[in-house]
Amino acid sequence: MNHYTRYNKTVMPDGLRVISESIPTMRSISIGLWVDIGSRDEPRGLEGVSHFIEHMVFKGTTHRDARQIAAYLESVGGILNAFTSREQTCYYAKVIDEHLPRAVDVIADLAFNGIIDKDDIEKEKNIVIDEINEVNDTPSDLIHDIFAKTIFGKHPLGKPIMGSAESVKSLTREKIVGYLQTTYQPKRMVIAASGNLKHRELVRLVNKYISPRRFQNGADIKRAAPVFKKGLSVSYRKTNQTHICIGAPTAGFASKSRGPLLLLNSIMGGGMSSKLFQKIREEMGMAYTIFSYLDFFMDAGVIGVYLSTDKKKAPRAINAVIKEIEKFKENKLSESEIQSAKEQLKGSLVLGLENTSNRMNRMAKHELLVNKYISVDETIAEINRITASQVRDLANRLFDRDKFSLAVLGPVTKRNIENAF
Repeated sequence: MNHYTRYNKTVMPDGLRVISESIPTMRSISIGLWVDIGSRDEPRGLEGVSHFIEHMVFKGTTHRDARQIAAYLESVGGILNAFTSREQTCYYAKVIDEHLPRAVDVIADLAFNGIIDKDDIEKEKNIVIDEINEVNDTPSDLIHDIFAKTIFGKHPLGKPIMGSAESVKSLTREKIVGYLQTTYQPKRMVIAASGNLKHRELVRLVNKYISPRRFQNGADIKRAAPVFKKGLSVSYRKTNQTHICIGAPTAGFASKSRGPLLLLNSIMGGGMSSKLFQKIREEMGMAYTIFSYLDFFMDAGVIGVYLSTDKKKAPRAINAVIKEIEKFKENKLSESEIQSAKEQLKGSLVLGLENTSNRMNRMAKHELLVNKYISVDETIAEINRITASQVRDLANRLFDRDKFSLAVLGPVTKRNIENAF
């Protein structure tokens, strides 16, 4: 399946990793500069600083002002953006192949040359607080932040990625620059690129735009593993729908159970033919939206279910979801169910990887989380090896009522919900 792709990796003398997947049949290139730093790494008092830095560097660098940054790739039909997650920050670009030098130049400029101007900081605080308020005004988004806090407790993985309005207001230039200089270190960085490129040329560009830099000594970042406890959170709000997240802890991204987890998630709530969709929506008419999902981190994960329903139906819907999940422990899946889920997973994987952006993201996450390249063929072979017994054994370990956490947001009270949970 990968006859026309070639993977290469170079570790620069400063520890920066450069990885690429050459695909001569493509005309685009997607490239990302990944920093292995996210909201879980922020010390108390700096909540939201990783996301704030990602915003600030677009306000201007020592080489370009905000307008020039916006136009640099846009003027040649390219895309430039960034995101912050709980464990990583990524500056990424997508261009046609001839503009790879521009892409490397500008993402390096953003990551290393941000001015972080005091006046811009105060303006950007208002923008980020507006972004936080937008999430708070969107129950289907807010419930996921509430659920993270419910299942992770006081662990940093339970903090909102953007921080709070209070923590953002407290950020100063000194705090921001200090954090930036001690965390944006080559040993925590990966340059990943996928598309019509030559690895040697990519390394040359990295040598030109990044490697000559001198970096301050970085701080050692130690990530404490989360300790899970059953949690319940009910947040009263006058909304038309009640928003619900139910979930249980899983192993992390590198675990051998990841493949069976992907299969279990697909069968449980991965589409319109899934068991939860068919039972809760089609048969019972309890919810319009219902799906299951997986969140993987370095050392932990979550398998969860999201649904929205009428307030009067919420307790019954919660109970029905839990009962349906528990059936995975009692009933062995048929070979046809397993095979169908495998085909769904493989199809989703292969179709998604026709996009260079998805290929770049996948490659970078593998490098950061398992420190190796996993080809599409290897992944498909792993999916094919999964058995019904593995999925059932996994369900028996995960789906214990004492391990479930529940978050509810809507016009309901804790008393309404407790009996169902």
